[in-house]
Amino acid sequence: MRLTRQGDYAVRVMVDLAAQAPDVAIRRAQIQARQDVPAAYLAKIIQALARAGLVRTRPGAHGGVMLNAPAEAVTLRQVIEAVEGPIRLNRCVEAPGACPRDRFCPVHPVWLRLQALVTRELDGVTIAALARPAPRPGAARTQAECTEALRPAAEITR
Repeated sequence: MRLTRQGDYAVRVMVDLAAQAPDVAIRRAQIQARQDVPAAYLAKIIQALARAGLVRTRPGAHGGVMLNAPAEAVTLRQVIEAVEGPIRLNRCVEAPGACPRDRFCPVHPVWLRLQALVTRELDGVTIAALARPAPRPGAARTQAECTEALRPAAEITR
């Protein structure tokens, strides 16, 4: 499994929006410049994110793009699936019976466990956690900060 360029750009866009003041429309040109996303990709990504209900757009001179929900409520999985569709490691994990071999295939249980692991991890990372700034410009996050960013969303909202 490999994240496409569009998926990577979508995550960058959402993290960028989460780092801005809430309810302030950000112009596409600003996002494009900060995140180095080609204009053609950016338009499609914003469209997909809006269809998924993750962002909203405002037309006009004071228009732009903004998050449609608090960044704490948006997971990495939601962003990726908004532009790439459901994450599936193999067709046999789509639904019981999707693969005629799933009842006797020795690899099927492995695919199911990996699918659950990947989705759980992506569900556990919020856009807000990714948007938290590093302690100083150019500095990498500490191990504790990385651990906090990867803590499941359910624990953060308690």
